[in-house]
Amino acid sequence: MGLAMATETANASEMQYSVKPPAALSDAERSAWADMRGQNPGLYSPYFHLDYVDIVARLRDDVRIIVGTDKRRPAAFLPVQGKSFARPVGAPMTDYHGVICAAETVIDLPAMLSADGIGAYHYDAMPQTAGVCAPDSLACSAIDLSAGAQSWRDGQDGSYRRHLKSLRRRIRNSVSDYGEVSAALKSTDKDVCDRLIAWKRAQYARTGKYDVLASDWTRGLLETLMARTKENLRADMHVLYFGDRLAAIDLGLTDGKTYHSWITAYDPELRNVSPGMQLLEQIIDGAGDCGYTALDLGPGLDGYKRHYADDRFLPVSAGFAAATGPAAALSKLYGAAEAAAERAPIGGLSRLPGKLRRRYGMISACDPTFSGRAKALVSAVTDSGKNGGSAK
Repeated sequence: MGLAMATETANASEMQYSVKPPAALSDAERSAWADMRGQNPGLYSPYFHLDYVDIVARLRDDVRIIVGTDKRRPAAFLPVQGKSFARPVGAPMTDYHGVICAAETVIDLPAMLSADGIGAYHYDAMPQTAGVCAPDSLACSAIDLSAGAQSWRDGQDGSYRRHLKSLRRRIRNSVSDYGEVSAALKSTDKDVCDRLIAWKRAQYARTGKYDVLASDWTRGLLETLMARTKENLRADMHVLYFGDRLAAIDLGLTDGKTYHSWITAYDPELRNVSPGMQLLEQIIDGAGDCGYTALDLGPGLDGYKRHYADDRFLPVSAGFAAATGPAAALSKLYGAAEAAAERAPIGGLSRLPGKLRRRYGMISACDPTFSGRAKALVSAVTDSGKNGGSAK
């Protein structure tokens, strides 16, 4: 799924590029980044905060920013990691990514990549107002709470109301079986955070998914963001209890306004009463006190997300941009093969090439060693056979 570029622009052909580590950005460039993010509605997510790039760069040695200038003024920034096959900064931990620019700016993304010697850049959720026009639109499962929780609920459709009715029945059952339900919003309890990581890693093992939290740098990212309790960009953790029993945990990235639900887990023995859904409703109720005007559940409408999605948020796209060289040629070849497999009448196996590509993308982003990548890829192929073609 290659990138479809917009063809007419006043500045794309005139843009000049340079490549810098984040620490080398000038004050003027940092100010331009903040201004663009504040004015471009597609960049509302806290993943586009410059502090996020700075933090990842302190944990990895391959992070840099491609800077586009027009008439000597900063016009676009693309933070990347990796070499010929580049990935968004923080991948696979970063749910949204793309070019930082004004909404009306049009970017020649292959030219931008070529300036850094990048052959191909794969992305999973790039806002469509981030300077490029790409295929395969995905909705954002985001909740607009700027007018308050009750106003948002009043505007929801029958799907959400049926979902909420069913959830309230589960809440009554949990009170009856386990005790009173309570929430601790913005908890800083380290033991709870450790439990979240343990639950999540156990879930990865149980479901055969790649354990992105096995890497030192990914856990370091969470720890660093959790420690930033007084900063605009930070990680907030919300916790649900049934009586004294820990039931569910939701750790999210926030810039103080948007809360992005990032790493969630719950006691698997309590799944029959949906503790994760109960916690989400508690976060919605407490959003105003936490300072949030929006909650983001990530791209896509899979599972429970369809009950919460708000069409006022802009769509994102998935695909790849190919520049030049062997990496670009290989990405185009594999993209064509993947598309052909998805069109073939072979059931669940048609999705296997795409799932393996995404799985290897996670592996390569997390593990810099060849031996580690090879071992994890063999495991991915083995798991895909055991799980009926699921390699995600």
